[in-house]
Amino acid sequence: MRKFSNRYIFLYVSALVLLISVMLTTVSIGLKSKREANVTREKYQQILKAAGYKDVSKKNTVSFFQEIAKPEKGDKTSEKYHIRCADGNLGMVVRVQGKGLWGPIWGYVVLSEDGSTIKGVSFAHKSETPGLGAKITEDEFANAFIGKKLYDQNGAFTSVRVVKKGQEGDIREENRVDAISGATITSKGVDEMMGKLKIEN
Repeated sequence: MRKFSNRYIFLYVSALVLLISVMLTTVSIGLKSKREANVTREKYQQILKAAGYKDVSKKNTVSFFQEIAKPEKGDKTSEKYHIRCADGNLGMVVRVQGKGLWGPIWGYVVLSEDGSTIKGVSFAHKSETPGLGAKITEDEFANAFIGKKLYDQNGAFTSVRVVKKGQEGDIREENRVDAISGATITSKGVDEMMGKLKIEN
């Protein structure tokens, strides 16, 4: 059986590692644009869902979004869009982000043109618990926000609070949504996100 020197083995392994590294880098670079396109499409799908569009195909997502939505000019601190909603009215899309139980949570909130009423929301998460915190992505939770008001009867900003049943206190129904049972921390994360929604006119 042929024996190889330590030097030969070292050079062979080094060359093999280098070759694999070059191949992986090439594949990663080649797929970068596709990954970025997928991220953009998923974001647009989220926004369109919040704006009331339920049946836009993946193929048409980007072109349709660009047709009905425009980014707010001069806004470099947050992600906002002006959008024509499925009901034909104009709205403002605001990205919100926060912290769930196991990681980041985020979403898009569509407000009425004057910034006072929620027209729709779409939330997402990185690693919330299925059947508990992950319920923020379900229609039942999202639909509860539709029509809720960000201001109280005196015109003061109150946002839409996410609170447990029985703990509503003096928060009016139009200013609150029921928290998800068994997902206290995730619900609190959504509550804190919604508290950042005030739009300066």
